[in-house]
Amino acid sequence: MTKKPLISLVVPFFNEQENLGLLFKKITSFINSRKQENYEVMFINDCSTDDGAILIKKLIKGHQNFYLINLKKRSGQSGCFNYAFKKMKGDFFVRIDSDLQDDPQDIKQIVNELKKGRDLVLGIRKNRKHSLVLLKITQIYDFLIRYFFKIKSKSFSCSMLGVKKKFVVRLNLKNTDHRFLPLILVSVRGAHLFTVNVSHYERLFGKSKYNILRKLFFGIYEFIRVYLRIKKGDYSL
Repeated sequence: MTKKPLISLVVPFFNEQENLGLLFKKITSFINSRKQENYEVMFINDCSTDDGAILIKKLIKGHQNFYLINLKKRSGQSGCFNYAFKKMKGDFFVRIDSDLQDDPQDIKQIVNELKKGRDLVLGIRKNRKHSLVLLKITQIYDFLIRYFFKIKSKSFSCSMLGVKKKFVVRLNLKNTDHRFLPLILVSVRGAHLFTVNVSHYERLFGKSKYNILRKLFFGIYEFIRVYLRIKKGDYSL
């Protein structure tokens, strides 16, 4: 009998209490429909100040392989990913946003491609619901990555992705490195990139954690910092 692959689904969150109940329902519905795989679900709380962690603790009670991890200090998504890289048991790392702008049903596409042998599967949002300014800034980042690293892809910024575990072993992200995770995996870790189209929805509750002015003025600096780290080999095994 063929072993069912174990997927580590990682859900980082910070002050998303209003979204977590519905997201949990959508994730459990998806997993119940996928008998051909096993899942562990890691809800990683990045020091939220609302009651999101309390809600998740109640919701996961009685659900096997569902975990709540409360980080001891605010670490951003990079810190959440670092924890997951070290503790995940799965054959594949898959992540999804907690703001309900991603559709858990799209995980199926990503996992199906990983099971075919793909190294890294990145979602491409067909109809992004972000503001025009944020879209333009993202397009600039995508252009810089294509120009400096000669990697062909329409976009590198979607939060939905899946990758084989071997590519994230002993990977330590810093600051806002999570925004450049596909770039790091391809340019340093040698993962071959494959893309799939995924859905994107308007935010229903809460506020976006993206500060457009910060992304505009500090984004280029962040790109240069990651570029230099890659050239130094900081992300190598």
